[in-house]
Amino acid sequence: MGCQAGGNGTIFNEALKLRIPALEDLPRIELRQLRYFLAVAEELNFTRAAERMGIAQPPLSQQILSLESQLRAKLFTRSRRQVKLTKEGEALQVYARRIINTTMLAAESVRAIANGLTGHLAVGAVCSAIHSLIPELLPKFHELHPGVKLHLQEMTVLEQQRALREERIDIAILREPMAASEFSTRKLFEEPFVAAVPRSSPLARLNRISLEQLAREPLVQVYRSSNEEYSDLMFEGLRATGKKLNIAHEASDMQALLGLVGAGFGHSLVPASLQNIQISTVKYIPLSESVKGSTLTLAWNGESVTPVMEHFIAVTETLMESFTPVDIFGRVPQPALGNALLKKAG
Repeated sequence: MGCQAGGNGTIFNEALKLRIPALEDLPRIELRQLRYFLAVAEELNFTRAAERMGIAQPPLSQQILSLESQLRAKLFTRSRRQVKLTKEGEALQVYARRIINTTMLAAESVRAIANGLTGHLAVGAVCSAIHSLIPELLPKFHELHPGVKLHLQEMTVLEQQRALREERIDIAILREPMAASEFSTRKLFEEPFVAAVPRSSPLARLNRISLEQLAREPLVQVYRSSNEEYSDLMFEGLRATGKKLNIAHEASDMQALLGLVGAGFGHSLVPASLQNIQISTVKYIPLSESVKGSTLTLAWNGESVTPVMEHFIAVTETLMESFTPVDIFGRVPQPALGNALLKKAG
């Protein structure tokens, strides 16, 4: 393989040597010369063309002569009465227009990317954000930046951290606490936990559930390997009761956790915004006691911020200034709301 690669490299170098003299023989035409040429070609009058370009006639004439010298061709026939394009000039006029138009399009495209008006943005988000924040955030961002193509992926916290490091996503919408500290973050809001119980459970008849009642039941927990800190936070209030918890099953993410709860394999605590995911076999019930909530956070690599990312962060921050619990729970049937209130994170 090494010999073959070396052979290909040798062939490439030889081909490059053959091309270099040809490139050096190309005329050194400036865009300014093409613009002057087009002005004369369209006006067919050097005086009017000079006025149009905002320069004196002698410099304009000198640029046309220089262009003709570079091309080794006569572009205009001149007489006291008229100026006419030669056949060579007519051919150049077609290409000159293309070159000028392409240059303008390239400049506009580059400026748009530099200003964050166009481009791509890859966003990772946890399940609850997909069903709560995302429906509010993305339409507002698209309205302000319609030229940006969005790529949205549902990912766990651990997957998002890995994807940020590998630059597979630009922005992560995840939950704290998280072990990684190398990212720039912006706390969005804190929300309480609510109980998620099987409809078949006796607890499903209650309007509120105490931590002690829930701690007696078989529980479903997120894999600690997926996010150890968050997994511990979920049941922090239950452990505070002093009861030995029965972790009957574990799930890789919240969608899978709700599936296990709905199948009757156990009970759990979930962020209140997950009430937007309505499953017929799962009931969400507020807690009697107050427990530490979960904070939804925006995270990104601070060393590789693009204009598009800056716009997305700015739109998110603006949205947070007017964010209310109704924005999160507005699509949830009223009985499911309970007393689940959001409070903005400091």
